Amino acid sequence: MNSTKSKLTIQQAAQLLAEKHSVALFAHTNPDGDALGACLALRLALEKSGKKVGVFCDSPIGDKLTANFAELASVQTDFGGKFDIMVAVDCGDLNRVGQFGAMYGKFAETLTLDHHGGEYFSRYNVVTNYASTCQIIYELLDAMGVEQDERIATYLYMGLCTDTGNFSHSNTDKPSFLMAARLCELGADMQKVNRVFFKDTTLAETKLLGRALSHLRSYFDGQLVLMYITRLDFAESGADMGDTSGIVQHAVNVDSARVGVMLAEYAPNVYKVSMRGKDVCVRDICAQFGGGGHQLAAGCMISGFLEDVIEKIVRCVGFEL
Repeated sequence: MNSTKSKLTIQQAAQLLAEKHSVALFAHTNPDGDALGACLALRLALEKSGKKVGVFCDSPIGDKLTANFAELASVQTDFGGKFDIMVAVDCGDLNRVGQFGAMYGKFAETLTLDHHGGEYFSRYNVVTNYASTCQIIYELLDAMGVEQDERIATYLYMGLCTDTGNFSHSNTDKPSFLMAARLCELGADMQKVNRVFFKDTTLAETKLLGRALSHLRSYFDGQLVLMYITRLDFAESGADMGDTSGIVQHAVNVDSARVGVMLAEYAPNVYKVSMRGKDVCVRDICAQFGGGGHQLAAGCMISGFLEDVIEKIVRCVGFEL
């Protein structure tokens, strides 16, 4: 493996990808709308240019998304095939590549496309402070001269919309709205994206939300609001990990809360932690547990018994309040 790590401009990354015949794209573990939208938009664009493309993620996507966005069914949880370059999409560090990380780290030709401002872990790196990784892909496709159609525009909007919280988070800026306007002109199905990610819920999701709310706790005079979901909650509600998306928002939406936390038992005594902040940098808190993300929206994985994990989180958050 070549240990040299270079920073590329979006134009240089476009030239790099133009030189490759086959490309493997990796969405981060437990992917969100930005990771999935960026991977699928780039895949569709590269295929237009006659390239072989595979999209991989170590976490299942979920029936709700694949039922509404057909191309997501092509995302593979097992790696296979030979590729000229591997691309980590929306991954702030190598850990976010998940079970593919060890293989990715040993490959010679790798490229990071990410907006979290994280570390340079690939041979080539495009790391920006944009609102979403889909904004990088949007500019990358322009630099490649790829004509963006309705499908590509819809996936780009998926990432832009979800990572800005439907244009309500502090990372929303003028370029976000300008990009959204152009995607609208290109025929992006904005109504579907908004319905699927912000409105529609299954019966299982609704039951799971009820379980989470029943486990709600508050600390520091309500400045920290925390909820959790156990494997028993998943089993009895008929829900899965993909149904936890957005639940943490109910914690931080409490008027007194400065930090909202949601724990979901990913495996026995292993918890996926989602954090949201109003005026507290939760990224720094999650970094203490090997996680990361945005300043006001981040996550990590913590192993241990539930009450011990909660105690650790409460202690770390308390130092920041």
